[in-house]
Amino acid sequence: PPSRPVLFHPVPPPYSFIRLLLLLSATMAKIETKMEDLEPVIDRCSQLMQGGDYSGALRHAIEHPISSKDAKVKEAAAKNICAAMAGVGAIVKFIENAEETEHDTLMKYTFKGMDIYRNENKGKNCAKFLKWHDELVKKCGLGVIMRAMVDKKC
Repeated sequence: PPSRPVLFHPVPPPYSFIRLLLLLSATMAKIETKMEDLEPVIDRCSQLMQGGDYSGALRHAIEHPISSKDAKVKEAAAKNICAAMAGVGAIVKFIENAEETEHDTLMKYTFKGMDIYRNENKGKNCAKFLKWHDELVKKCGLGVIMRAMVDKKC
């Protein structure tokens, strides 16, 4: 009688499914951002802001995202981005030119900026962040608020 085709070939032990998953997850894991990795980004943003290019500083900052559990690194990155956001004059133009995924990042830092600047200058800079909030909601809808509130990376 003809032999039946084998429908399932067992995978040899060194290449088991679990081992492949572990290798894949290890290569996809993000590298932890350290303060020394963030300092060149902050320095470049400071140079751009001193030259009056707040949009360029913000663009540079969001193009170099951080991945860190260190509170000091997260706070330094947030202060850098929020300082640039506070200085941007053409908010609508910046939002129009931003990538869709960057809108969520901008909303996260909008909330963070309101927190950072709430006690400075009697909250005057909070008005700037409310403008960011308003324009992002106009462009992206209410979903951008929910996505920003759920993401804990900021």
